[in-house]
Amino acid sequence: MQPANANQPKSAKAKHKQISEDILKAIEEGRWVPGDQLPSEDQLATEMSASLGTIQRALRSLVQMGVVERSHGRGTFVSGAQAQEGQLMHFRFMAEGGKQLLPVYFKILSVKLTSETGPWSAFLGSQVEQYVHIHRIVSVNDEFEVFSEIYLPADRFSELAQMSEATLNGVSFRDMLAERFNAPTLNTRQMMACLPFPPRVARELNVSAGQYGIVWSIGGMTYRDTPITWQRIFVPPSDRMIEIVPISQNGKPDFRAV
Repeated sequence: MQPANANQPKSAKAKHKQISEDILKAIEEGRWVPGDQLPSEDQLATEMSASLGTIQRALRSLVQMGVVERSHGRGTFVSGAQAQEGQLMHFRFMAEGGKQLLPVYFKILSVKLTSETGPWSAFLGSQVEQYVHIHRIVSVNDEFEVFSEIYLPADRFSELAQMSEATLNGVSFRDMLAERFNAPTLNTRQMMACLPFPPRVARELNVSAGQYGIVWSIGGMTYRDTPITWQRIFVPPSDRMIEIVPISQNGKPDFRAV
């Protein structure tokens, strides 16, 4: 005798997981990009031969993953659309009183392709053979400067190495990756230590050789927790406070957890 449920179709749970995967795959392939609105729930149900309830469960899963955002009365949108400069993730230096952010100005020093390996290699994956390597100086309120270096997998972001430094000056890379490459930063891994700056960094910041400061390593991840950026920031001694703003589940700054 067969079990009572032997002839029943696959569970709604399995179905909604498969639909979540199908929608995520379509987003990764560029059918919808950050900021785009997905078809209505009824349209998705028809397209994917599923019940409305199954579609709703699939979309709730994608919301929890930070892939989409749902707005009552408006619809469902792909996460990662443009972030405002006032929501800078890693250069939030506070003015006296801690109620206002200091302005920051970015200047690109160099953009090149490199096969050099380092701590970025472990994060971005051993399969990456070449990286886009970006050096930039960040001026904080014209008071002091911060040095930043960014590594990205060249197989996905080689176009950046073809752009001029003038084009990239002042650009929010987080926004550019989301809008131009369909790679919003949805999660990060961060480590911070007080270490002596290497000579090349000390020269760029015009500080004494061996100067101690904050060395901040940040790994950025997109859909499926795929690593896309590794950044190291060198912050010299200053009396300015840094506000740490974690990324929330929807990929946006969580101002409740500072």
